[in-house]
Formats: sequence, C-alpha cells, structure tokens
Amino acid sequence: MSALLDALDLNLLRLAAALHETGSVTAAARRLGIGQAAASNALARLRRACGGDPLFLRGAQGMVATPQGERIARAAGTALAAVAESIAAPAAFEPATTTRRFTLRMTDIGELVFLPTLLDELQAHAPGTTLRTVALSSGDTPAALARGEVDLAIGFLPELREGWYQQRLFEQRYVVLRRAGPSRTLTRAAFLKARHLAIESPGTGHRIVERALRAQGVRRRIVLQVPDFLAAVMLVARTDLLCTVPAKLAQAAAESLPVQSVAVPVELPGFAIHQYWHPRAHPDAAVRWLRERIAERFAEPPATRGRTRRAPGDPR
Repeated sequence: MSALLDALDLNLLRLAAALHETGSVTAAARRLGIGQAAASNALARLRRACGGDPLFLRGAQGMVATPQGERIARAAGTALAAVAESIAAPAAFEPATTTRRFTLRMTDIGELVFLPTLLDELQAHAPGTTLRTVALSSGDTPAALARGEVDLAIGFLPELREGWYQQRLFEQRYVVLRRAGPSRTLTRAAFLKARHLAIESPGTGHRIVERALRAQGVRRRIVLQVPDFLAAVMLVARTDLLCTVPAKLAQAAAESLPVQSVAVPVELPGFAIHQYWHPRAHPDAAVRWLRERIAERFAEPPATRGRTRRAPGDPR
C-alpha cells in the first residue's frame, strides 16, 4: 500500500473529495484554486491510478460517483479533515461575546421540540448568537453538511448512519394524537374505524410508520394527507381526525392546543433522534460548544453515558 501511495499525487485525493462534495468539475476546480482543464487532467490521472475505473460519471444532477469513486472520495475527505484538524491551531471561542450564526437542519417537529429550550440556553450563555433552521430532504442533507452550509443535522435520519459523526440524544415512540376529550383507551377496532390524517414527510425516516402498518395488514381510513407535522397537530385540534405522531411532538402540542395522546393499538417500531455533523466541522470550537449544549439539555440515558460515534477514518 505504501508503494501505491508513493506513486500517487495526494492532490488527486483533494480533487476526489471536492468533486464528491460539489458534484461539478468546475466547482471542484474553483474550490482547489486551479483551472477547469487542470482539474479534468487530474481526474484523468486519478482514473488511471485506480485501474481505469471512471470514478465519477456525468448524471442529470452533475457528477455522480461510482462505488469505487464513492469509497475513495469519502476516505479522502475524512483523512484530509483529520490532517487539517491536527495541524490547525484551535480557534478560540467565547460564547459570551460571539456573534456566530448557527444553521441547523431539522424538521418542523425538531423546531417545536428543540428550539424553545435551545433559544433559552443561547440567550443565557451566548446572547449574540443567532439560529437559522433549514428543511432539507435526506438526499440534500449530506451535501449541505459537507459544504459547511449546515452546522448540525438533528432528527431521525437513518440515511446518515455511516460516514458522519453522530450522537444519540433520545429514543422515541409513536402515539395517536386526537382532539382533547374524555380520557379513554383507543381500541384497535376504533383505530381502524376512525378517520385518519397522514403526514408525508420525505425528508425524514418517519415512513417506517406506513411500512410497519402495511406489514401487519393494517389499513387506516386516511381522509387527509399533509406535508408537515405542525399543520397536522393544528388540524387534529379542530377536527375528529386521528394522527400518528412521535410522542415528544404530542407532548409539546398538548401544552398549547386542545389535543391529547393515547397509545397506538398496533405494533410500531421506535426510533432514535441523533445530532449529526461532518468531519470538517468536528474541530470547530463553536460547533463543538453548540453540540455540547444540545447534549446537556436533550440527551437521555444511555446517551449521556455513551460516546460520540466517530466518523470512519478518525484515529482518535
């Protein structure tokens, strides 16, 4: 392996990482400070060094990595981030005086569950900071993290299992949300007979609900579908519709709306909420401080006793 690396210009690995993150030879060349022709020539050299595999192919949305290109680019990005972290002097971060703006990728559920507490935390310890949230699909989230457009992604994102730093915050279960009324158990027969509101949330992992119900042969009477959870809880408060939602969302909604939650009378899987970040953000003192505040306020056992999961290639 050492002989192979001796014969390889390591700048080619920088190109692979940049091309994977940007999906464009032009953008990768701009990031590396070289011309487009030089970038194209470097890609040709890297292809030859990798036995002729094309590594990146043109697609409708830009350059798409082959399986070998994906492996090389991810490994190169992780290694380069580790090198940068080891040689860079740590930047000082003073929460009390910073004016840093943090960008978080989260759904409307996350906004309702996390933001009130997080805003209070920042006001107390870093009053000059501002928060920005963005709603991205699971497909767009990795690129936004890699480009530094998003500091942290928080939520149920099973697509980010590998290649990212991540920390588990808490486990969640599903409940049925309904308009407030007499407290009574929801039977399976009543669940199947009731009118339901379903949520289409393509940027999250919540499609496991529909998969689990189909696997059990459970067919709900869905009369309305909406694209977000906040609209759903508002509608539940004003109609007779039932809606299957995460328990923390139901709890937050019940604090300000006339709704109540009951146990789901069918089997549904639980899931875990994590915070995710790119290796390039790992040494950022400001992002590290924010991650620690989030973990302190929201992590539940055993997460508080656990360790951060390292990104592949992190030697520590």
